[in-house]
Amino acid sequence: MGSQIKKDAKPMAETPPPTVAAMVHHCCDLLRARLDATQNQSGLLVGCGNGDEVVYIRQVLNFERVFGVDVEGTFSPAARAGGCVLLGDAQRLPFPSEAFHFAAAFHSLEHVADPNPALDEICRVLRPGAWLYAGVPNRSRLIAYLGAFNATTWQKVSGNLRDWGARLRGNFRNECGAHAGFDRGEFRRLMEKRFSSVQFLTEEFLRYKYAGTIPRKILDVLLAPSMIDYAAPAHYVLCQK
Repeated sequence: MGSQIKKDAKPMAETPPPTVAAMVHHCCDLLRARLDATQNQSGLLVGCGNGDEVVYIRQVLNFERVFGVDVEGTFSPAARAGGCVLLGDAQRLPFPSEAFHFAAAFHSLEHVADPNPALDEICRVLRPGAWLYAGVPNRSRLIAYLGAFNATTWQKVSGNLRDWGARLRGNFRNECGAHAGFDRGEFRRLMEKRFSSVQFLTEEFLRYKYAGTIPRKILDVLLAPSMIDYAAPAHYVLCQK
């Protein structure tokens, strides 16, 4: 399978990178500071959706050996043309052990019925010292979706109504099909079982995303220790194996 990874990698097209969410930009900034740009580092996006995030990371970090897996297979033309996406289950990743220098899971772990096998697989395919950037919805949030990438106003409103309906019915859990995510404690325990270093980036990311959009004084209130677990729509971490 290692030879297949090399064979499938194609030169990156000289076209503008696709538009992606702020967390992908944030992830790239952090990885750029931690990876050796003189080496062709390899990376994996778990639950990559249409694959545009894979294309973006390959182009921005200038690493050809970045791949994405997703169970849906609704890949964009750019991702298909780059040969950087494939059908795959997060709980049975089609890659050899210790194949990658970094991985990312952008709001995908909540879509797995049991995140434990998926995280075990991610750990398996990461090299010692490799990095994982992960973002998941915050199950303790009061309001979500307001800053969602590429979502209409109605989608944001209906998403919150759906969340609160699931809460009232007692079904606000990932395994029930809700976009629930994990509270901070759950997310920390999942990561600390598998990684030697776990850094929560929730406050850092939200300041990164909303700088210049939300006044700093309001951000200070929303991101205060007593408020952040309810105000933050999602949690973000950077882990090292």
